[in-house]
Amino acid sequence: MNKKRQPGDTHEIKMHVWLEKDGGVYFGQGRYDLLMKIEELGSLKLAAEAMGISYRGAWGKIKKTEEIIGEKLIEKESNKEGYKLTVFGKKFMDEFNSLHSDILEFAVKRSSEMMSRIL
Repeated sequence: MNKKRQPGDTHEIKMHVWLEKDGGVYFGQGRYDLLMKIEELGSLKLAAEAMGISYRGAWGKIKKTEEIIGEKLIEKESNKEGYKLTVFGKKFMDEFNSLHSDILEFAVKRSSEMMSRIL
């Protein structure tokens, strides 16, 4: 039974985008959020706590990503200070965010076209 589309009927597109190498995730929304928290709080420890993950787990995720891409994402400001994003880290984040936005924009447009054909 086909239901006639009513004004105001909407649907949402949900998706996850991540980058993999050799079958393992090395960057996605979780690591993006972790890096955003590090930039916001200036501390890997505080960022990990805020996200409900262990310091060791957070450190391991960042190190794995850095190893795969061959660049540092975070750096210590000094021996006594916390962490901040490197210039490369900021650029990587911007590019991932742009990629995610482009994919989402396409998915929203394409799903609207699909729905208009079937409803």
